[in-house]
Amino acid sequence: MSQVVLAAPPVLPAPQTQSDPTSATPAAFRQESPASAPRAVGSDRAIGMDAPIPSLMAGEGDYILASGDTLDLMVYREPDLGMRSKIARDGRVQLPLLGEVKVAGMSVRDAQEHIRKLYDADYLVDPQIYLNIASYTQRKITVIGQVSRPGSYELQGNESLGILEAIGMAGGFTRIADTKNVVVKRRTGEKVETIKVNTKRLESPEGGSFQVLPGDILTVGESWY
Repeated sequence: MSQVVLAAPPVLPAPQTQSDPTSATPAAFRQESPASAPRAVGSDRAIGMDAPIPSLMAGEGDYILASGDTLDLMVYREPDLGMRSKIARDGRVQLPLLGEVKVAGMSVRDAQEHIRKLYDADYLVDPQIYLNIASYTQRKITVIGQVSRPGSYELQGNESLGILEAIGMAGGFTRIADTKNVVVKRRTGEKVETIKVNTKRLESPEGGSFQVLPGDILTVGESWY
């Protein structure tokens, strides 16, 4: 007696439903849409990109570099030369191809041009260089001698300070201060420089100015008459 084998009913595909079109794509291969992708901080200054080299902001170029400042270097269309480096105690910073370059004591603008010329001389043709301060060193000055409030005072950001303003931070001259004899001691690399400043002359419109740098020690002498 023969057996009758019943065929199993065919398996129908599941009905299609509306779903997120990205859900069928493995996560490892999904790409965020440009609108939803987070933008990296400072991406408009990304090192090595073909975007034009930015210009120094107002006041930024006049800041005097000091040991402990951290610098970002950008070279247009040369991503391998982009770097971040801290200025050492001797005032030098380590740069790609160039090695150690002295920049402390220069303004940001002057240091940028100095580096540009070094690259232009031996490595690149008319390079576009951008130098930016990533972080500032602790910036203090010390005022002692015949001032009302002797002590150390911190400068803010890229603040530029004249010597009369610095003495004003310390409460100004005492009654017996010798305003013609203010001694500034300044460390530049391995050397300590001694500068005598006649602040009495600076008080006149034609007297010029003297800028105080981070790390300076100002000593106001005593008048003997």
